[in-house]
Amino acid sequence: MKKERQSFSGKIEEVIYARLEHGEDLLRALWDICEKHDVKTGVLLDATGTLDTVRLQRAPHQPRKGTDGIDMVQMPGYLEVSAHGLIGMGWVPGPSVQLPPAFMTEIDTGFGAAGFVGHKTPYCHVHITVTNSSETVCGHLMEGSTVCRNSYDGKAEVPTHFSVVIAKVSGVILRANMDKHGMYHDIIPA
Repeated sequence: MKKERQSFSGKIEEVIYARLEHGEDLLRALWDICEKHDVKTGVLLDATGTLDTVRLQRAPHQPRKGTDGIDMVQMPGYLEVSAHGLIGMGWVPGPSVQLPPAFMTEIDTGFGAAGFVGHKTPYCHVHITVTNSSETVCGHLMEGSTVCRNSYDGKAEVPTHFSVVIAKVSGVILRANMDKHGMYHDIIPA
């Protein structure tokens, strides 16, 4: 018997554009923008610019024991970036919930799974692609990914061109959840 798919309709209330500044942490900036504009459920339509460094979770090249299938990667910049994702309400686990070991690493700052766990709202599940002159890496955005200076000579301090576009959605709630089977999104009408 096929399980019925969750599907609810919402409306885009507004589209928020923001420019980030040199040194800002991309994930923390997204949380701040969502808090400032009261985005409880939404869509990161785009994040485009350059980073000095990126931290992300990704599927490993070779399976390994003890990592729950997750590599934690830190890659130095100059990195061209493209990112998109979901914005919803986070989930704070109770003391009886045991998180997989991969969520408790030196890179994870307690928010785990790129924002699923550790705070109530907003959370951002962001897929990011970064590239430099020698490689391209894709994965889940983590804290510690900082915006690059925008200057040709490396000296002048001018505004960055790093921009994000967020759609605020009403009528539906996206909420991170976790049970004994794993993490997932609950989608419910507002």
